[in-house]
Amino acid sequence: MAIVAMKYVLFLSHISESEAVLRGLQDIGVLHPKHIKRAADSEQLKNLEHKLHVQSTVIKSLSDRHIKNHAMDSAILPSIWDVESWLADEKKFIEGIAKIEREIEKQACLGDFNPEDVKRLSHNGVSLQLWSASKREFAEYSKKSEVHIHVISSHDDVCFATLSLKGPVELSFALEREVPNSSLSALRDELSDLRRRLESISAQIDSATAYLPSYRKKNVALTEERDFYETLSRAFEEESISAFAGWVPADDIEHVEEMVHKSFPGVFMKARDPMEDENPPIKTKNSWLASVFEPLLHILGFPKYGGIDPALFFAPSTMLFFGICFSDAGYGAIMVLIGAIAKKLLSAKIPAIRFVSNMTILLGLTTVVWGLATGSIFGIPFAQREWILVDVAPDVGDPMLLFKISIVAGVLHISIALMISIISSNNFSERMIKAGTLFVLWGGALAMIKYSIWPYIAGAGILLILTFSSDAKNPLKRLGAGIWGVYGLTGLLGDVMSYARLFGLGVASGAIASVINVLAVDVRGAVPVVGILLSIIVLLLGHSFNFAMGVMGALVHPARLHAVEAFPKCVQLSGAPYKPLEKI
Repeated sequence: MAIVAMKYVLFLSHISESEAVLRGLQDIGVLHPKHIKRAADSEQLKNLEHKLHVQSTVIKSLSDRHIKNHAMDSAILPSIWDVESWLADEKKFIEGIAKIEREIEKQACLGDFNPEDVKRLSHNGVSLQLWSASKREFAEYSKKSEVHIHVISSHDDVCFATLSLKGPVELSFALEREVPNSSLSALRDELSDLRRRLESISAQIDSATAYLPSYRKKNVALTEERDFYETLSRAFEEESISAFAGWVPADDIEHVEEMVHKSFPGVFMKARDPMEDENPPIKTKNSWLASVFEPLLHILGFPKYGGIDPALFFAPSTMLFFGICFSDAGYGAIMVLIGAIAKKLLSAKIPAIRFVSNMTILLGLTTVVWGLATGSIFGIPFAQREWILVDVAPDVGDPMLLFKISIVAGVLHISIALMISIISSNNFSERMIKAGTLFVLWGGALAMIKYSIWPYIAGAGILLILTFSSDAKNPLKRLGAGIWGVYGLTGLLGDVMSYARLFGLGVASGAIASVINVLAVDVRGAVPVVGILLSIIVLLLGHSFNFAMGVMGALVHPARLHAVEAFPKCVQLSGAPYKPLEKI
């Protein structure tokens, strides 16, 4: 269950050799071509220069902090863009703190009041103005003032307010102060919040200093890349250089280098690892079982490079769901027979048939096993049913048993998807949210069977989601995000109930087969001689139709359950297929 590592390879040759080099690469059949623009005509050099500038700035900023022997918080290297964003936030917080401190110092003598009170006074016809003046001049004015005066503070100067019902007053001896937009208490709260956020972001940046050796190594590689493309740009100006590039599996690099150096000694070849913003094509390397179902999986999409390949998860669950949906041993035996014949007769002529025939055989075997377990063989109603392990026949068995099995299968399927996400995620908060969802899922499942521990499991899950849905410092924002996350759990019931379609298809397949048999018997009895022939026609046409519709439904609905219910919880299918240049 692995995505093959890729290398980006660039080839430079004289224009006269380019066709021969491409022919040689086509013979090997491992190069996935990638369009390359001439560096002088593209944004490639500008992008490299920008990345190098950002990376150099970040390295200098981290080095200037002079923090030694800081322990790594994680084995995962923080992105250089994340660190740049942290540094920008730190600068913004420092500037914000300085601005608020100046405002607090400016307003200190005016005291703490609510600006809304000033608006209410103005609305009621009272004009409030703020002033500062020397003690001597204020003392003289206060003796003869015709408006109400309120002293706010008295230090070197006197800060006071005038309240007038006749409109604004003019005081030539005093300096009028602007009415603040925020109270001192609000400014102090904002200052405390900014200091907390600054402390948090500074701690993150300090932790990134532990990765300075890795950033410097990346910087050297990026500098080499920039210098290379600058040289390439100048070479293109001569119109004699041919360049082509592509992706090659890391295991095949030595083979390609050997071919190029041996057959084309004048050709320059450069290989490197993928950059963060690149999306290499996807080639997978899986076990036999997983590889059989890869063509069906790739209809849904290809996993993202660097992510999880869900093939080993997809293969057994598809087999199980197909068996439940088709649920007839007779039809399953026909599938095994068709697959075996196709493999025997056609695989030599059409190699791709081998995968399809193997998948047909495996799905047929699963259907045979499930059909025997449920006592369904071409819809024949058996009188003796003691041998049936899971009797879900509508009249003589318990169809709801199949419904319960389908729901249990859904709970297990979603649980595995969530566990894959927990294991593969690099984000601690995301892991905790997925774990919380898993606990709630199993809490609900245990509640259905009246297991007394279920409230504690579900409660623990809800607590995890409430706690880790946001990393905001503001507790109200954090609580709001948590409540929204808990509200999102309401969709979990719908996700599980989607698996009831397995029950519906499983019951329908057997019921239709049984109806076809009854219809054939009725036709046979209705007409003495021709009835036998008509009965055979009814059986052949009816079961052929049921077989075709059953196969279609048993393929489509399990694929839908993977694409809609399971994969969004654990994997991104946003990759591009690996298509090497090769001879057909």
